[in-house]
Amino acid sequence: MIHRHKMLFLSLLFIFLGTSTVYADPIRLMPLGDSLTYDNTYADDEKPRPSGIRTGYRSHLWYMLKDANYSVDFVGSQRAGEAIKPPFDPDNEGHPGWTSYEIAEKVHGSLVKYQPNIILLHAGTNDRSTTNPEGINQILNEIDYYEETSGNIVRVYVALILDRKEKDGRIRIFNRRLKALIASRITNGDNLVLVDIYGKVKLSSDHYVDPTHPDKYGYWKMAKVWYHALMTPYTGSLHAFPYTLVNSSYIHWVNVNESSQTVQFMADIPDSGIIF
Repeated sequence: MIHRHKMLFLSLLFIFLGTSTVYADPIRLMPLGDSLTYDNTYADDEKPRPSGIRTGYRSHLWYMLKDANYSVDFVGSQRAGEAIKPPFDPDNEGHPGWTSYEIAEKVHGSLVKYQPNIILLHAGTNDRSTTNPEGINQILNEIDYYEETSGNIVRVYVALILDRKEKDGRIRIFNRRLKALIASRITNGDNLVLVDIYGKVKLSSDHYVDPTHPDKYGYWKMAKVWYHALMTPYTGSLHAFPYTLVNSSYIHWVNVNESSQTVQFMADIPDSGIIF
């Protein structure tokens, strides 16, 4: 067998004069998704808990952000967790049982009404009939449309979704395809950040309350990953750079370190080469 492509490993240091948005008011953050955003379990389908005690990752994230003096206002049409002590902002856009396609159908109205600056998107767990993240693509298209028609800029943090208690091959494939989708959209200028909930929230079976939903410890781990993503400086050029050199089909992996302003990636070199 003749190997026509050479492999390239690059570790590059970038110096960027970045820009940041300064908000006079608290940052309007919309937790967007399904039951893992709202906090619903299979048991709630039979005997629902009061909405006031449902928090998911949101309460943990709120406390972390407040401890860091991050001025934030959670927004959305749903309220869950208002009875929790110490109190946190219970507003969210979590809809138990909804597929990503259902979220896409409804999200524009919520964007218009609540005008978020930031969205945390964890959706696709209920897309059981497909491993295609087209529903996420449609959500992002709706957000783009909202930006175009309103003039408001929204940064979207898109999660590779949490695995189930019993490892789910469908979710693994879904996340792999979602990762490629987000990389392509970033290359085309979308204001997106990929958040690896799937890879960084590794839970034992003891930390699930049912086959799909984590316990409080699991939600705390989710909050830590969201928090780290929110507190990490964002440089879109870093994330897009490898894909400006070579088609994504040739790239094996990419590692972006915002703190050190470096990007590493491994890729095959196509016959057409790479031009710097």
